[in-house]
Amino acid sequence: MMLRRPAGRMCASRLLLKRAPTATSSSPAWSRLASTGPLKPTALAMSKAALNGQADGGEANKASSNQRPNQGASGPNGSERRRASSFAAPQLQDNVSEANISATSPVIIVDLEAANAKLREDSHTFTFAGKDKAPGRVHVVRLSSNNPVEDDFDVAVGKGVNENRTLFSGVYDGHAGWATSQVLRKALVPHVSVALSQVTSDASQEVVDDAIKKAFLRLDDRISTQALNAMDAGYKPGAAETIAAIAPAIAGSCALLTIYDPETSTLRTAVTGDSRGVRGAWSSETQEYKADCLSRDQTGFNRYEVKRIDAEHPGEKDKILDPRSGRLLGMAVTRAFGDHRWKWTKQQIEDARDDFYGSSPRPNYETPPYMSAEPEITTRQVQTEDFVILASDGLWDVMNNDAAVACVSRWLAAVKAGKPEPFKETEHEGRLKTMWRASPDHFVIEDLDNAAVCLAKNALGGSRRKVFLGAMTTYPPLSRNVRDDMTIQVIFFKDPQQRS
Repeated sequence: MMLRRPAGRMCASRLLLKRAPTATSSSPAWSRLASTGPLKPTALAMSKAALNGQADGGEANKASSNQRPNQGASGPNGSERRRASSFAAPQLQDNVSEANISATSPVIIVDLEAANAKLREDSHTFTFAGKDKAPGRVHVVRLSSNNPVEDDFDVAVGKGVNENRTLFSGVYDGHAGWATSQVLRKALVPHVSVALSQVTSDASQEVVDDAIKKAFLRLDDRISTQALNAMDAGYKPGAAETIAAIAPAIAGSCALLTIYDPETSTLRTAVTGDSRGVRGAWSSETQEYKADCLSRDQTGFNRYEVKRIDAEHPGEKDKILDPRSGRLLGMAVTRAFGDHRWKWTKQQIEDARDDFYGSSPRPNYETPPYMSAEPEITTRQVQTEDFVILASDGLWDVMNNDAAVACVSRWLAAVKAGKPEPFKETEHEGRLKTMWRASPDHFVIEDLDNAAVCLAKNALGGSRRKVFLGAMTTYPPLSRNVRDDMTIQVIFFKDPQQRS
């Protein structure tokens, strides 16, 4: 998510999701994709790389996107202790002229092969049992811009309404840190699954929606309550225990969750924030796909959100909502998980600031809470020919709904034909000051193993190879001027890669 701040344990009842084999990912098979980004290089690896003349981003820095840093492995005294590395000081060459001393940039210019590899570092494929047990497929890609990445995601199969096997797919766009989005990855689907499994098949749509909403709100309340309890637990100011406990309340995250019941062909989409779901709805009459938006972005540009906020905080609208930026007290979204500075009392915010390194209350902060994690929910009956795109705003910042559906539609046609579209390189017109927009005129359809990767590549330039390579060469924090963290899922209710 673009900068939002102003200028555990798996449920035992969850079922295993079959991981499809892919050459682009090294993640193990498990029911939830627990991806936390590449490992940071150790001091030893960095020292060796420096002594061997390797630039940042070389082999010393490469690691699987699903490996986790060692967090307190057991040692002789109950915790791992690392000795400080000791090396002889490197010897400089004598009599070297200044002209022969390298002062070149350590940033590596990526070629197409390296750019494709970087784009695919966190790409994945899952299969699931769809309508009448026919296989369905989910393609996922996540590309970081922040370091560490603040986006997260989830794909899992578990109990839904009437305890039916249900596919849950979540995109969690974090901001002001990664702690909240990681909690959502671990906890949101189990919360919703438990709630829906207690709803019977004859329940009304309102009852089902209410169960989902309450599950979202209960989780957000737990995040906040655990933080406040830690602050009241008697720890000294600056205590590590409290700093760790309040992290998911200090940071924030949007949540986009689809809930697909293959038995009834029902797709529910719940959104908190501005991640977006779009269905590619197949028309048997026109023999083409049409974009069907499954969610509304919850920002100050949404007139329904403005009306709601005005009703909840009468007389404050002009002080708390900026009509030019769509921001609520400086925040780009009007609903989210976490984000204590839009929910807690002013005194609680000041206590977190004064004792545990939090930030100050927002200006014009009079009648909290100003934000909620309550989702809006839509329901659709889907066909097996349909597909759904879920993405954080990193995609939607540069690609509109129709273009995204057109991209996946062309991808499907290429998969059916068994070959990529013919490639013709195009150029970007004008300067990059105002970024660029993804357009079907500049689409390249060549990544036939993963539709999410295809979308991401076209969001970053497509057939404009120079734009794409430049975007993939950028590095944090410069990359934030080019792209946001980007997470994309494409759900196919009928596996397009299944051989007849």
